[in-house]
Amino acid sequence: MSTDRVRAHASGADDTAAAQQRLTVRVRREQALDSGAWVWTGLPEGCPGSAGGRTVAELFAEVEALKHFMMGEDPATDIAVDYLYEVADVPVQVLIDYQHGRATRDRAAEDLRRANDELTVKARATVRALRAAGLSVRDGAALMGLSKSRFDQLSA
Repeated sequence: MSTDRVRAHASGADDTAAAQQRLTVRVRREQALDSGAWVWTGLPEGCPGSAGGRTVAELFAEVEALKHFMMGEDPATDIAVDYLYEVADVPVQVLIDYQHGRATRDRAAEDLRRANDELTVKARATVRALRAAGLSVRDGAALMGLSKSRFDQLSA
């Protein structure tokens, strides 16, 4: 049974401020020796300590609580956590492809939000210009391809 590794950013962001500290935690699922229960274990690279939980969410919470201690940093220090997942019988490419697709989707969603914001500004200016030119709500909405209620919303 081989173990593949996948690297993921906890925050979902690639890079933030240059002064930000980074902690890499190796995560694997293993059977606890005392209880036999399956748990997630996180071992920080180059730092003392460990974290664990019955679920990945519990592990993340514990790493979040311990990351400053693990790195010997002040609690005010900004520390981003990178996780290296070692998941038995899961090809590394499966998680990498998903993470790549999700990042692509997130960038597209941000581009769409930005485009919508820009379009709303232009739409409001267009509505003002059409109304100033004396067009009715019905005619202005028709020219812009909007409903009358949306045209009214933009004129407010």
